[in-house]
Amino acid sequence: MLIIHDPLGLAMMLGLIAKEVPFLFLMVLAALPQTDAERLMRVSGSFGYGRISGWMKIVLPRIYPKIRLPVLAVIVYASSVVDVALILGPTRPPTLAVQLTRWMNDPDLAMRFQASAGAMLQLGVTAAAIILWLAGERLVARLAGSMLADGRRYPRDIGPRALMACATALLAALVIGGVLALVPWSFAGLWSFPDPLPRAMTLANWSQALPQAGAAIATTLSVGLGALACATILTIGCLENELRTSRPISRRALVLVYAPLLVPQVAFLFGLQFLFLVSGVGSRWIALVAAHFLFVLPYMFLSLGDPWRAWDMRYAHVAAGLGAGPARIFWRIRLPMMLRPILTAAAVGFAVSVSQYLPTLLIGGGRWATVTTEAVALASGGNRRLIAIYALIQMALPFFGFAIALGVPALLYRNRAAMRHSE
Repeated sequence: MLIIHDPLGLAMMLGLIAKEVPFLFLMVLAALPQTDAERLMRVSGSFGYGRISGWMKIVLPRIYPKIRLPVLAVIVYASSVVDVALILGPTRPPTLAVQLTRWMNDPDLAMRFQASAGAMLQLGVTAAAIILWLAGERLVARLAGSMLADGRRYPRDIGPRALMACATALLAALVIGGVLALVPWSFAGLWSFPDPLPRAMTLANWSQALPQAGAAIATTLSVGLGALACATILTIGCLENELRTSRPISRRALVLVYAPLLVPQVAFLFGLQFLFLVSGVGSRWIALVAAHFLFVLPYMFLSLGDPWRAWDMRYAHVAAGLGAGPARIFWRIRLPMMLRPILTAAAVGFAVSVSQYLPTLLIGGGRWATVTTEAVALASGGNRRLIAIYALIQMALPFFGFAIALGVPALLYRNRAAMRHSE
């Protein structure tokens, strides 16, 4: 059986697991401070519970409601992804999302109607996957109810802990191994089978590829930073208004914000493309920024919402008692203390923008090439050196974003521990 493009989609499943586990892990880390997990684990340990049983029985029921939306977003993404399916997915037949994209890009305009009907089918498939997951939640909750209350502590959990550690290490090894495999290919000269390493290493591959990739990198940065700036301003504005008025954001507004995460991209991007064409915006840069903004904004809300709401209002009360106005409290106290969560959320949003393939392809109309669209296009070719270079560039852009998010607060507040956001 084929390893890549296997008919069962096993390679695609493994790739999606490696891609989405870090995202869910980040969402869990963001939710931990809101559940007082550290104290609960200490209390459960004092009662004789093992680390895994204490986590499963006490902490997980509190965390899961906070990460349900990211879990559903992963289901929606996995059921309708295009770029990963093009690289790893089955080809005969392809996944539904890939086939819809081909119909939409077909020169025969009559295929647009077939693609629109298929988009409704994709919406139904994704909705069925979400319904099955929610039904599974209720079934697990009913079956686990007695287990949570049976009083068993399972203090000896060395075996399960070792198993989970091995699974995590295996996943990390696959991701790191995949990245490390790109490095020799990007510098490879002559590399003949069955040589384990290239016979010669050269910088010629990079010197030839970087001038060609310059335009794609510039487009990726300009679109990503433009969408990120709009999303950051709107997110902070909404959360700040919520904090000042003590009125939570309405559910209707949140539904609009999170809709791009819960609706397959192919189910509404065709219509969005038509809307931009009819309105005269077409495939301009501003249209591409707007399309990326739709996907960056919900991730900004997910990443920044809980830390912003958890900010200790006593700082504002003390400052107000000393005569500071709302604007001064925001700029001089809240914003500096929230710098780390803001930069982390911005790094997540920028990484989301960098990874957008289908919005760039459809809304950009093929006129705007980004690192991701170029990498996916090259993945179907045979030039592994060029593929490795573009893949490394695609990985480096979000890496620099997270490096800035971690480094800037550490540098600014290295001697001011009290200025760091309380977690």
